[in-house]
Amino acid sequence: MRVFVIDTRNMGPELQGGLIGVVGSLFPRAEEKRECVETVSRYATDGWAIAADPRTLIGRLAALTAETACVPFVGLGRVAGPYGLVIAAPSAGMQQQRELL
Repeated sequence: MRVFVIDTRNMGPELQGGLIGVVGSLFPRAEEKRECVETVSRYATDGWAIAADPRTLIGRLAALTAETACVPFVGLGRVAGPYGLVIAAPSAGMQQQRELL
């Protein structure tokens, strides 16, 4: 599992406490799932928002952990970037959900 910090300087006030992204393997083992819950919980306790792709197992686990900790969750989708690179970007559904809040 990888955790990365996302720059939130140009984002809404609910994300100004910090935002981390979580990415894991396609079929995570129990150790990776435990690491996800522990890592997300630790950052959430400090007020960080969580971002992940909710279509993946680790992403759903990160979303549930963020929800349990009452911190914002940003769903990320994957879009093709230049040179065929995969770039994580906020998914349309999550943008609509944030607008309703």
